[in-house]
Amino acid sequence: MRNAAQRAWHALDSWRGDVAAAAILIALLLSVLAAAGQLSRPGRPLQAVCATGVCGCLVLRRAYPPVAALAAAAILGLAGAAGPAAGDPFGVLFVVIFLLAYSLGAGTSLGLSILTIALLCTGLQIAVGHFNPFVVIITIGPWAAGLVARSRRHLTEQLTIRGSELEQERELFAAESVRYERARIARELHDIVAHGVSVMVIQASAGRRLAATDPARAAEAFDSIGEAARQAEAEISRLVELLDHRPPPGSADGLRLIDELVARAAATGLQVTCAFTGSAGGLSPALSQTAYRLIQESLTNALKHAPGAPVRITIETGDGHVTISVVNGPAVAAPSGLERTGGSRGLAGLRERAAACGGDFTAGPADDGGWKVLARLPGIG
Repeated sequence: MRNAAQRAWHALDSWRGDVAAAAILIALLLSVLAAAGQLSRPGRPLQAVCATGVCGCLVLRRAYPPVAALAAAAILGLAGAAGPAAGDPFGVLFVVIFLLAYSLGAGTSLGLSILTIALLCTGLQIAVGHFNPFVVIITIGPWAAGLVARSRRHLTEQLTIRGSELEQERELFAAESVRYERARIARELHDIVAHGVSVMVIQASAGRRLAATDPARAAEAFDSIGEAARQAEAEISRLVELLDHRPPPGSADGLRLIDELVARAAATGLQVTCAFTGSAGGLSPALSQTAYRLIQESLTNALKHAPGAPVRITIETGDGHVTISVVNGPAVAAPSGLERTGGSRGLAGLRERAAACGGDFTAGPADDGGWKVLARLPGIG
């Protein structure tokens, strides 16, 4: 029922409805005049023709600008008014004037519509022969209603455009969120896999050299490979838990993982020391995770680019910040081949991690020819 009513309203509120209204008014006007025998009176045929033309102007009221239709109706009306005084049924013309005045306000610029409605109102008052407030009602009233309708239509169009813009912005934001999340996952996997593979390659090389001379130490090297693989698997499982929106590990777990990370690096033969000063009670899970990844990637780079060089790790807390420093000396052993691996995304990933926490990150050559990584992160309670 509602759909049928909407379809009927849309049909009436269109040029088809205007044609039907004009036809009804013309038929009503001519039938009443014919029944009263007024078409044979002097001047009445001309008035009937002009009145029919005025009614026909309804068909043109949706043209742009509607001033043309209103001007044609005014001219025809004035021509018809030149004859004998017109009464009923010529009162139906006020219906036409009403509709045309509304169209003028709804479809014409404000300045032009004010001028036109003023001329129309003046012309009708002259045609009537004296001031008639009813003329003002059927001209100014619908014209003002048309202005309100035009304003609301303009507002609706603006809201529609803004809604479309917001929808586009939402889609772009969603796409950017997906891209950021993919980059975050790729960064996590890079740190996990790169460190694990570096440790396994170094231990495999050591085990191969020791297999013939020292089988016991070679077996330890191969055990370290297995341990590195298990640790990488555990970290990947932890990453899956984070992606599954499970609670991240607490700060104490983060510090414990850093200790295990340093111990595993030392087991590869790397001369690594770690010093922690201050209190870790205020380390948030996110900050602890960032600190862990910073140290992990720094150790991975030391293993790859400075084999055999000592590494010093310093973690200091105070003044609402945690400062992480990882310094390695120049390479003292033969290249392992790992320096040619990777996608050169490690330092960029560290910089992004520090920026995500609102911290600062720098990396560059050290005074002794080695490499230094320094990060200052806020968030200590």
